[in-house]
Amino acid sequence: MQVPSYDLNLDELCFGLSTFGLPAAANCNLIRSSSNSIAADTLESRIRALECDIIGAPEGKAIDSNEHAAILRARYDVEKKKCYSASWKWVPSNYYDMDLEQRAKLLGAHSKMQLCKALLFENKNFSVVGDYDRRNSQFYLVIVQYGAEIISKSLEVEVRALLPLQERLEQSKYEFRLASADDNNRLTGYVKNSVTPFGLLGKETVPIILASAIKREINFMFMGGGHVDLKLGMAVQEFIRATNAFVLDISVTRS
Repeated sequence: MQVPSYDLNLDELCFGLSTFGLPAAANCNLIRSSSNSIAADTLESRIRALECDIIGAPEGKAIDSNEHAAILRARYDVEKKKCYSASWKWVPSNYYDMDLEQRAKLLGAHSKMQLCKALLFENKNFSVVGDYDRRNSQFYLVIVQYGAEIISKSLEVEVRALLPLQERLEQSKYEFRLASADDNNRLTGYVKNSVTPFGLLGKETVPIILASAIKREINFMFMGGGHVDLKLGMAVQEFIRATNAFVLDISVTRS
């Protein structure tokens, strides 16, 4: 039997084990030595058990191999970037049937305005100008509060203003729209309602934009955690530092 490949390599798995208080060195040595002496199916089951310990999924939660890989990728990136305020919380499968106040209470948030989402936007009028520049990218992952809405025109104006005046492109070169599902899957690696800014597949070409209202109004935020039923909480200032996010005035509170 061939052992299936995982997006997370062994070193990353070991790092995750140590992060969650498990004896990483001992476990990783066990995996390495066992790989030469035990049946592949036994090795696979042991690795899967260790992964389950890392992600902390509720007992009986059905998670397939792709979901495992996505969660582990997000967690590894959070730990690699030393986000010490990070807090992971599993929510029930009916989470999105709840109103924002109920979701906030479930997460232990003080306000529904702490609940945020990550949306991939594409500049439909994008044109390449020289080498890649994160200030002029075709795609941006935008973080906004659920209790607010993104103003497309403001997004276009703010992104254009990232470039120095003498380098700015014509306003007609900007038209932001939500990216397609295919582009979202290709660049983030996460499905709808699970998208997190950590562990992006296209991290080199997808800069992060944080709505300035988040920095102005709250100190701690909640967002997707790599699985539809997993949420990630983090201090706003630490998020900005870890993701090198642009903080732009692009949203208004919903009435």
